[in-house]
Amino acid sequence: MGTYSTFTREFEYPDGGTFLLELLVPPGSNAAAAEKALDILHDSVMWVYLFTGPEQFDEKKLPVRKEILELVRKREKMKLETKPESTLEELEKVRDTLAGLAGTISPGYRYTGTVYREIGMQNSDFGGMENVGNTTITTNRIMPFPQTTDPAFEYMIRVKVHEYHHNQNGSEVTGKSPFEIWLNEAVTVHVEEQYHAFLFGEDYQRLGRVLELLAPASGTFALDSGAASMPIIPDGFNDPNDLITAVTYVKAPEYVRMVESLIGKDTFVRGLDRYFKKFRHSNSTTQDWIEAMETESGQPLKEMSEIWLKQTKFPVIEVSAEYDRASRKFTFLLKQKVPEGGKPWEFPFKAALVDENGNDLAEILERVSGETAEITVENVDMPAFLSLNRGYSFYGKLIYRAGQDELLMQVRKDTDTIGRFTAFYTLVDREKLRLLKNPESRPSEDFVELFYRLLNDRQLLERAGGQFLTIFESVEDDEFAHRYQALYEVKQKLLKAVAWKYINSVVSAYRFFENSSAPRDATLEETARVIKSRQAKNVCLGILATLDTPDIHAMIKQQFETATCATDRLSAFAAYLNSSAPDKIEVLRVFEAESKQNLVAWEAFLAVIGSNSSIDAVELVREMERSNAFRIEQTNDQRALYGSFARNRKKSLQTEEGRTLFAEILQKLTPVNEYSTVNMLNAFANIDLMEAKYHTPLVKILADILAGLDAQKFPSVYNRVRKLLLGAPKAVGAYGIVHGKIPALQPESLEKK
Repeated sequence: MGTYSTFTREFEYPDGGTFLLELLVPPGSNAAAAEKALDILHDSVMWVYLFTGPEQFDEKKLPVRKEILELVRKREKMKLETKPESTLEELEKVRDTLAGLAGTISPGYRYTGTVYREIGMQNSDFGGMENVGNTTITTNRIMPFPQTTDPAFEYMIRVKVHEYHHNQNGSEVTGKSPFEIWLNEAVTVHVEEQYHAFLFGEDYQRLGRVLELLAPASGTFALDSGAASMPIIPDGFNDPNDLITAVTYVKAPEYVRMVESLIGKDTFVRGLDRYFKKFRHSNSTTQDWIEAMETESGQPLKEMSEIWLKQTKFPVIEVSAEYDRASRKFTFLLKQKVPEGGKPWEFPFKAALVDENGNDLAEILERVSGETAEITVENVDMPAFLSLNRGYSFYGKLIYRAGQDELLMQVRKDTDTIGRFTAFYTLVDREKLRLLKNPESRPSEDFVELFYRLLNDRQLLERAGGQFLTIFESVEDDEFAHRYQALYEVKQKLLKAVAWKYINSVVSAYRFFENSSAPRDATLEETARVIKSRQAKNVCLGILATLDTPDIHAMIKQQFETATCATDRLSAFAAYLNSSAPDKIEVLRVFEAESKQNLVAWEAFLAVIGSNSSIDAVELVREMERSNAFRIEQTNDQRALYGSFARNRKKSLQTEEGRTLFAEILQKLTPVNEYSTVNMLNAFANIDLMEAKYHTPLVKILADILAGLDAQKFPSVYNRVRKLLLGAPKAVGAYGIVHGKIPALQPESLEKK
């Protein structure tokens, strides 16, 4: 097992009950970072106790729960202080008050063991892995190292509460088979997201999830619509690791969230409580969970659940609307595209009619089933715009052909942050498509003005973070959706137009968020505020970087050299690497040498290299894999360098040198780590939708892998490659004309296997 340094902290419940928190990390680990890690774990365990459970949404009890939390923080601070008699007396008074208050609430899960231990696992396929009382967490994410980036810090917070909650959902109540893994994970992710929202705010948390759904290379919709798509509960698998995907960790929690929306939050947590009590210290099935929710709510869920859990892909809903002025009646008309041979999805549809001042005229939440639906709102004024799929109420995509002015008004006035973002996303999508179709055209004044306004909406960015201004390198139109290099260039063109016109304003916003990102105290809530401000600051830096001028190079380099946190340094490094700065390679060499000294820093450095957009991108990846610091057997190194390069599809799929390198990586990595290899293969999920010139060379990479692979030794990789090829009949046909049929795809080959 090796040798660990052990750090401990007592956990004391409000009523005085205690157990020990233990952290096992590599020898010589930073003691301050270890103590902070224990603080974060302590806070997450206390949050589960205070803010989950059957009455967590009782508004009357919420002030009591918050009061208990503040008193617990006061008690913990007093316990660390020197203990004169007066302090001990005060401490006992606080304990007495806490014990009294604790008796007035119905708390959430209470740990039943004497020790709860987190163990650093350096070489792990997963961020965390729950075991009763002994959770492993990848060492690079177990503590807040000085080299930890903001996204990694957020992940650390989430993984700690996630794995701890598995003591209840996954250990005390355990699935009867591997096919229940979705249930273990989806319900636990649902709780994890509540904790993340508690610290960072609901808008920030939910928007982050929506961005995860929409991301073009690694997003859940991209995975769930491509050739690698699989249902939440598949019919079978090659290896249990095949079930550890975004379908399990994102789509499945979205299904759970839809159930919560349909039956109501109060009913949902009572249903969970019923389920946990009934199956405590025993095994349960998917059906057991659904029946607990049906019993508590009185609503039918079996048919809806069967479709969501067993059908691949997601609903695409076309929405149109009618308004009858005479009767003041508004009607939504919904039509969903159903997969061939599939059934219509059932889901919650939340929408609002909004006036020109952003006031809701009416809001609805309807349960939709069937291919079409008609929803009527009576006695209402004509709305100025529609706010559809509020809060991203259902897992799917929505098509509504709103006018430009209507969307611009929604971006500015909608009170629903997700509604504002989806309107912005639609406007940007249209702008990108226009530029793709007319490469000589310039970004519109409407777009430039809108982006400028949003960048200067301090309240929005302080609430939702810089992530609100995300512009993906993608479009919804299938004809252009996979022209990765062109999409990158269009994004740069849009940001550069903003930078040219409003350079002084962007610099001013940069300085504002730079000042705002100075922490005022050490609480997690304050850390969350700082992370959001820093995110907005680095969005500003990215906009300015598109100008690629000497004065901007100097500004980027100054941030790189004076940064006091890893995120600022890496953001500046990534921008500098993609620039034309004459000394960027010297900067890279110095930063590379420094990063090699620390495993956390090295992982972050490799991720920047793998995702970089410079002309040297492929050669830089080759250089790093030749480095004596790069170890192919280490999952952190694999994911950081190879994984980021795989997702960098403009380089890995659309350049000849990139394809050559990617093919080599897949060949080398398969015998080392099937799980990492399968994840990287997802980059090939949409070959048929790419331009014809890429079909044959990309299919050749996959065909060559199959030809040299032992299906018995590496079943996950072998079957994923076959699935990708079978899902790309057009590309495989083009390959066949040049190279002949692929033997492994022929029926006789399958029979032999």
